[in-house]
Amino acid sequence: MTEDELHDIARKAGREGAREALRALGVDADNPLEAQKDMHFLRDLRKGTKSIKGKAINTIIGALALAGLYKIFDGVRWGP
Repeated sequence: MTEDELHDIARKAGREGAREALRALGVDADNPLEAQKDMHFLRDLRKGTKSIKGKAINTIIGALALAGLYKIFDGVRWGP
């Protein structure tokens, strides 16, 4: 076998292995545009979830801080 033949065999084996791996992950390797759309959707979903999670944590921390301040100032007597 020549080096070119070995290179072609390796290339074909690599392509077949990549297709099998993508198929195992549920990605349609025959339709790359749909796979790209799926990846964009997942990225947007991840970023949106991260944003909502951050806002929820900030809201909870703010509510706890306000409750703490209320308890502190509730114990302080203002005026006569």
